[in-house]
Amino acid sequence: MDDLKALSKMWINPLTIYSKEVILKNGSTVFGKIVYQDDKSLKLETLVGYLIIKRDQVVRIIDNVVTEDQQEYIPEQIRESYSPPPMPQLTVPRYTSPSVSAREAGQKFSANCVLMGNIAEKKDTQGNILFNGEIKNIGGRRADFVKVDFVFRKNWSGETRTLTTFIKGSYNTFDSGIVSDASLLPGAMGQFDLYVPQDFGSFIGYSYVIDWEEYQ
Repeated sequence: MDDLKALSKMWINPLTIYSKEVILKNGSTVFGKIVYQDDKSLKLETLVGYLIIKRDQVVRIIDNVVTEDQQEYIPEQIRESYSPPPMPQLTVPRYTSPSVSAREAGQKFSANCVLMGNIAEKKDTQGNILFNGEIKNIGGRRADFVKVDFVFRKNWSGETRTLTTFIKGSYNTFDSGIVSDASLLPGAMGQFDLYVPQDFGSFIGYSYVIDWEEYQ
């Protein structure tokens, strides 16, 4: 009975198996594991099989990470026995819009910063945690002040704390005289690091948001 309940919970809450939450432009959300990605598309393993999604249809990718000591119980035999259905011959998702040319033009001449791969997490002997990863601008315009906001869930009652880190990109001097090294030219990549000290306290998981500005 416990195993059946756990299996049911896996379908009700896909985050017990998959941590990636992909939000699409048409308003839908897909939970899965990114098995391949490039500048044009994503290939996800999901509970119903594999999906291929155009990169320009993705609004945001959220990594819902749950620490090991807070994960819900899923019997080992269920995890070992589960395997996704075989890869079907899928067509790339297509979505209609009343103004296709306007949408494509907006994508071409605007910045679009995405996470490349996964966010790495390391803990030192003092209990401090370091997150690091790489951001790429796959858009057609320079992105300025590119940053990653980490939202940490402190407990199940909803308490959160946000920490922000800027990427290490290229230098740019703005009209105001401000100089920043957090800009990404089209096609460029930059790394980011977030240091979380031990006195920050424990957390049960986190999500992240990539944000940037666009200036002339």
